[in-house]
Amino acid sequence: MQQQAGKLAQSLHTRHVVMIALGGVIGAGFFIGSSAALSLAGPMVLLSYILCGLFVFVTNLMMRDLAYAVPGRHSFLGQIQQAIGPRMAFVAGWTYLITWIIVLAVEAIAITNMLAPYVPIPYVVLELGIIGLMTAVNLLSVKGYGEFEYWFATVKVVALIAFIGIGAWLVMTHPAVNIQHNLQNHGGFLPHGPVALLAVLPTILFSMGGSEIATIAAVETTNSKANITRAARTIPLRIGVFYVLTIGLILCLVPWSDVVSGQSPFLLVLNHYHIPFAAPALFVVILTAAISSLNSGIYATSRVLFEMAKGGGAPSVFLAVDPKTQLPRRALLTCVGISVAIALTAILSPDKVFALLVSLTGGFMLVYNAIIILARLKVVPTGRWICYFGLGVIGCVLLAMVMQAETRSQIEMAGSALLLIVIADRVRSRVRSLS
Repeated sequence: MQQQAGKLAQSLHTRHVVMIALGGVIGAGFFIGSSAALSLAGPMVLLSYILCGLFVFVTNLMMRDLAYAVPGRHSFLGQIQQAIGPRMAFVAGWTYLITWIIVLAVEAIAITNMLAPYVPIPYVVLELGIIGLMTAVNLLSVKGYGEFEYWFATVKVVALIAFIGIGAWLVMTHPAVNIQHNLQNHGGFLPHGPVALLAVLPTILFSMGGSEIATIAAVETTNSKANITRAARTIPLRIGVFYVLTIGLILCLVPWSDVVSGQSPFLLVLNHYHIPFAAPALFVVILTAAISSLNSGIYATSRVLFEMAKGGGAPSVFLAVDPKTQLPRRALLTCVGISVAIALTAILSPDKVFALLVSLTGGFMLVYNAIIILARLKVVPTGRWICYFGLGVIGCVLLAMVMQAETRSQIEMAGSALLLIVIADRVRSRVRSLS
């Protein structure tokens, strides 16, 4: 018997959605992962950040347009289903769900690695405790998730504003700052040639992932369309200030050649100018960013699995909603359980199973973003140029990934997994037609 979908709570407020949008793209990857882009592309990496920022901006504008063009209360997944059909929604939903369940495991491992030197308990126990704690937060109520994420995002935003303030003060007052020397005297603006600007696009774009969570959260507010619009309006601010300005300040304050891939360029700047308490403060910020990503991942995966079940793309057993908290408890616990299993593969088979799973995320992220763009092309006849721009950026990222041996295999693995998802959809459709 087909189970009926329960009704989710609508207890999130506008301030929650706005801060979820602001904090959604400020992950631990930005504070550390930006070093890879800086060390490879040099000063002109700013152009790559601007291009990826514009892509995220227009993608959010497209989700806003979809929200108004498609009737009813839906996240981007429900909008895709109504715009271009259940098959594309099935592919978008499963690629998104798999990506974020893997991200849950990766973030849990990152948090555990950060805390393990200071918490004298077995590694696996600590890892399970961290996942269990954030699962408990999400099981309290949707407002509980919103409040935690509001304050997590606040910490990240305040940290970046503080860094910008310190950086601006150093640029204007510190005698040791030589901007021209830092930008020009270490191989010039393009030390590794224009190809490097293309090569860093995947790293930058993947670090900006997460802004679509605001559209999922907006469904659990009283005015989802207006809140999706408000979230989309914050995109220029967070990209212009939090990415472009901070990266620009780093390039002005230290030679780009001093940046080491895998080490935080923020900490490099603060230590270079002997800013007190820089290391512990940045540790707290990066830890908060990782916990925030884990918290949002648990929330997003559970809602996407629930919405997929609602649209027929997942078993109807995941339609169950707890009558007291109005949470999709079954979907939530299933997503967390799978992420725990993936995290354990990092211990049991780090170089094979876990590495294979992580390799899927980059290609899958491009797939569901492309489907969002195609949905917008179908239902909104105006402003089609932004869709073509978005598809062009995805094409550039794919080209960059194919050009590099270490990411070429990711495209191959994602393509194979995508084929399996399409086959699963065909089998599902055939079974439903026979029943």
